[in-house]
Amino acid sequence: MLGNILLGMVIPIILGVWILRRNFTILILYYPLGVAISASINNIGFNYFWNIMPNTHNQSLAALPMDLGVYPIAGCLMMYMISEKGAKPWLAILVASLSLTLIEWVAKMMGHVIYFNGWNIIWTFVSYLLPFVLAYGYSKILRYTK
Repeated sequence: MLGNILLGMVIPIILGVWILRRNFTILILYYPLGVAISASINNIGFNYFWNIMPNTHNQSLAALPMDLGVYPIAGCLMMYMISEKGAKPWLAILVASLSLTLIEWVAKMMGHVIYFNGWNIIWTFVSYLLPFVLAYGYSKILRYTK
C-alpha cells in the first residue's frame, strides 16, 4: 500500500503542483473533476472488471491514492498542455490516454493489476480516453460561461 501512496499520489501531486505552480487555476478547475471521474470509474471497475494490489476488502481503498493523485494530475497536465502550451487537443488526449495505459500495462505485467470478465488493455485505453475527452468538453463549457 505504501507503493500505491508514493507512486500513485505523493509523487504525481508534487510533480503536478510544481509544473502547474504558475497556473494554479488549472488545478482548481480540473483536479476535482479528475477525482470524481476516477473514483466513479474505479468503483464500477472493481465490482466488475479489475482488482489491484494490495487486495483489500474494499478495493476502492487500494485505488484511493491513484484517484487522488496520478489520474486527476494527468488530466490537469493534459489541460495545461492544451490551454497554455497550445497542444492540439486530440493529440494531447491521445498522448495522455496512451501514457496512462502504458503505466497500467506495466503494472499488469508486474502482477499489480488483474483483469477479469473480458476486460483487456484496449478497454483500459478507452477507460482513460473517455474521461480525458470529458475533461476537454468541460473546458469548452467553462470558456462559454466567461
